[in-house]
Amino acid sequence: MSLLQFGLVMKNLLLPTFFAACVCLSAAGSAQDSNWPQWRGPQGDGTTTASGVVTEFAANKNVKWRIDLPEAGNSTPIVWGDRVFVTQPLSDSKQRALMCLDRETGGELWVRGVEYTTTETTHNTNPYCSASPVTDGERVIAWFGSAGLVCWDFAGTELWRRDLGQQEHMWGYGSSPIMHDGLCILNFGPGNRETLIAVDVATGETRWEVNSIDDAAERELSGPENDGNANDFKSDEARNSRLRGSWNTPLIIDVDGRSELIAVLPRRVTAFDPATGKELWTCGGGAPLAYASPMESDGVIVALGGYGGATLAVKAGGSGNVTDSRRIWHHPKGDGWLGTGVADDGAVYVCNMNGVLSCTDVQSGEELWKARVDGGGTWSSITQTADGLMFLLTKSGSITVFRPSRESFQAVSVNQLQEKSNASVVIAGSDIFVRTDVALWAFGQPKKRAE
Repeated sequence: MSLLQFGLVMKNLLLPTFFAACVCLSAAGSAQDSNWPQWRGPQGDGTTTASGVVTEFAANKNVKWRIDLPEAGNSTPIVWGDRVFVTQPLSDSKQRALMCLDRETGGELWVRGVEYTTTETTHNTNPYCSASPVTDGERVIAWFGSAGLVCWDFAGTELWRRDLGQQEHMWGYGSSPIMHDGLCILNFGPGNRETLIAVDVATGETRWEVNSIDDAAERELSGPENDGNANDFKSDEARNSRLRGSWNTPLIIDVDGRSELIAVLPRRVTAFDPATGKELWTCGGGAPLAYASPMESDGVIVALGGYGGATLAVKAGGSGNVTDSRRIWHHPKGDGWLGTGVADDGAVYVCNMNGVLSCTDVQSGEELWKARVDGGGTWSSITQTADGLMFLLTKSGSITVFRPSRESFQAVSVNQLQEKSNASVVIAGSDIFVRTDVALWAFGQPKKRAE
């Protein structure tokens, strides 16, 4: 029965029964708060409706559990119900693995691996299995680069596997799969092959695929403000070692009743119809290196450039080339971002590679303030709770909690794990999960002892 049908039935029941239904619906909402089904959370934007989590935690404070991990990894876990899923390289056995853990204890429920013996290029700071998995509560799907896209049920039974071809770039891959209306959508690349592909979550069959390499578009949309040379646009086998590419995870938004799949691609931001893959609009002036995922605020998309590349904002909902008509600001040189920020009250909060947190007005592009956070540089993306707290993890394992403010940096706490990390903070219900190079942590309020 759909929620709509359920509501119509309940409308005709007696008042006491209606009150009981309200309790059930409230519980369902709480259950949704407790899940973190994909990279960047339930909406893919770094936010959660969960609130009231602890703001002070460390190795000896508010720890629910800690488990050692076999080796370093950059992916973040996902959470559904009583289970935690995390991708994990297992180099000794040449496996790309998915681990399923008990949420309350961290105990291992099962591990499933995909053997891949062929050498795959990457950077030593970007281990294999850097993509986070995704789940719909019945299935969990993980992308393992050249080892393929694999789907399991919650018991660990493999349902299907897709070989999407070789992923080839000197810095490896980083985009995570997402789910939307029965589709699993992936930004495959960067390298010689770069595609946006959507497969059926139940069968793995391709529903649509779009070649996202467009040298002509990159040349046309780059503009004189970009300093890339002409050779950057030449299609040949050297593409996998060029200083260009897209590592971010697309974002799905609703604009005027239309769903748009927003992808930050080299030198451009492009929107697609998530149901068909049809291109809706594209905006030029982006950076050759697109690490950070897109951010959205009241229909405005903010795209950050990596390693000092261009940053821009564009109004979603357009058609065709909207560079001149809907791009509302553009900065040819940025601070250099790998992580993604969070939008709140018409401003975006993001931290650069050097550990400088900034607040920027979405409509004007004006930087409202910036402040250095504890722990140095970061690749992390910011996570925000419903009660306004923002969590930022730095490479040294320092987690800064702060409140959004357009006026100034409002620090709440600084928490030290003393373990290096390139992952991001996950918040599901009252639990906080943090992946480091050596461990997976779960933090939360300690349970009260029965008197």
